[in-house]
This record gives sequence, structure tokens and C-alpha cells, in this order.
Amino acid sequence: MKVKPIFLIKLIVSTGILALVLTRMDLYQVWVQFQYLSPSFIIFALLFYTGCQLLSCWRWQVVLWSSGHSAPMSSLLSSYFAGMFLNIFLPGALGGDVYRVYRVAQSTKDSEVALVSVFLERFTGLAALSGLAVIGLVPAFKLIGRWDILLLFAACVGSLVGAVLLIASPKLLIWAEPWLIKFRLSSVAARFAKIQILLRTFAQHRQALLLSMGLSLLLQLAIVYYHYLVAHQLKIPISYLELLVFIPIIVVVTLLPISLGGIGLKEGLWAYLFSRIGLSVEQALLLSLTITVLGWMLSLPGAVVLLLDSTGFQQVRQGNK
Repeated sequence: MKVKPIFLIKLIVSTGILALVLTRMDLYQVWVQFQYLSPSFIIFALLFYTGCQLLSCWRWQVVLWSSGHSAPMSSLLSSYFAGMFLNIFLPGALGGDVYRVYRVAQSTKDSEVALVSVFLERFTGLAALSGLAVIGLVPAFKLIGRWDILLLFAACVGSLVGAVLLIASPKLLIWAEPWLIKFRLSSVAARFAKIQILLRTFAQHRQALLLSMGLSLLLQLAIVYYHYLVAHQLKIPISYLELLVFIPIIVVVTLLPISLGGIGLKEGLWAYLFSRIGLSVEQALLLSLTITVLGWMLSLPGAVVLLLDSTGFQQVRQGNK
């Protein structure tokens, strides 16, 4: 099978950054600090993140209710776990989202509503992350004080807010459309136009919109707190406000299609940000890998869900061809 050049480039970027980080750290020190993770804390962390997933499911239910449909919380939660498991092997969240669309379509009997609900759930999360990034502007200037991080953070905030406005504003899309066409992104413009119709329909349900946005903001704050709890357990001296600045940067930069699902790029970015506030490369990699491993552990129930739903797994495979 012929390997696509873009895949090869992403592989080189991911492995190259990982190799650079690993050659500049003391793995023994990482192992020593990793042992601060007690079994009781691991269980607590997994339960805490499961709570975050329940918030996501509640937000998803609100979106479905606004369209006149519903799905059991158990079905939504199991599809989230299955999506997390698939994303281990299909970096970029595409496989997980395709499966979630498939599962909710089984409950609603409407594939279009299922697709729209997954998108709107993602969009409200993006909008909340934008708000969180704006909130982080104050601690960014007061706590960090590094011009390079401030510029990077400002660029990420601008990207998040710009993406939300481009998706939500017809006028801005009309202005940007010639540029999108110029860069051969006319399909993106057409897709955004369809999305805006969906958003206008959803926006008519103001109570659902406000509740969804509120849940999204609460979810993003909880995810930052989850990172803070893990860092505190690992004896990494980083504050909640510093993570409030760093996490939007990590999310935005790792969305760039220059690596394999952010692998390597995420670790390198954590290392860079930590070094700018006086923390070590070892601490950066320790936090990044611990969050990743805990995510893998939490996704294990998703493997069971997929085993019990082999048809859904085939659906995901076909959707990614």
C-alpha cells in the first residue's frame, strides 16, 4: 500500500519532537515522580474524569432535546467511552465522532439529527474554550510574564475566537469566502454555510443554548482542574491559573494538522511551556504522559462496548475510508 506524503510528514514531525524531548530528560527521575500516583488517587482521577464525561453527555442530551429527540444517558456515555478507545488508534477524534453519530442515530432513528447533535456539542465546547481562553488573558499577563508565551497565547485566543465567529457569523463568512476559495477551501466555505443554518435553528432554543454553553464552560474548567489535581499528586508545582493559560494553547496547537493526532507535538509544547516558568522537561513529560495513560485506562470500557457492537465498529471503519 502506498504511503501518502502527508502521513509521512506527520510521522516525521511526531517522532522527531518525541525523540528530541526524550534525549533531553532523565527517565529515571520521571519514574521516581510517577510513583507518587497511588492506586486510590488513580481511582479518584478516573471517577473525576468520568464525571466530566457525564457533563459532556448532559450537554449532548440538551442539544438532542432542542431538536425534539432524546437518547438514554447510558447510551451516550457508552458511546463516549467507545469513542475514546477508537481515538487511541485513530488520532484526531474522527473515528470517535463517527461512532458517536452511529450510536445516537440508533436511538433517534434520524442520522441527520445525530450528525448535527455531535457537531453542535463540539461547537459549544469550542465556544466555551474560547471563553475560557479569554478568561485566561488576565492570569497570562499577571503570572506568566513571558513575551513568547503571551504572544502564543494571544494567537491561540485569536484563533479560537476567530473560528467561533467564522462558524457562527454569516457576514464574516461572506467576507472570508473569497479567501477560502483562493486557498482552494471552497468546500470549507460551503460546509460552514450549512453549519450556520443549523446554528440558527439551535439558537432559537435559547434555554437549551444557554444551558449547553454553561455546561461547556463548567466542563472546560473541570478539565483544567483535573490537570491540576494530577500535577499536584505528582508534586509538580504549577498553579490552576497557569494551567488555565497553558491548556488552551495545548488544545489549539495540537489541532494543527502537522502531526499524528498531536503526538509528540503535545509533549514538546508542554516541555517548552514548563521550561518558561522554571519547571523541568521531566515534569512536563510526566504530566503529559500521565494524563494520556489515565485517558487510555478510562477508555477500556469502550473496548467492551465495541466488542458488543461489532456492527458499529464496521460502520466506523467504513466512515474513515
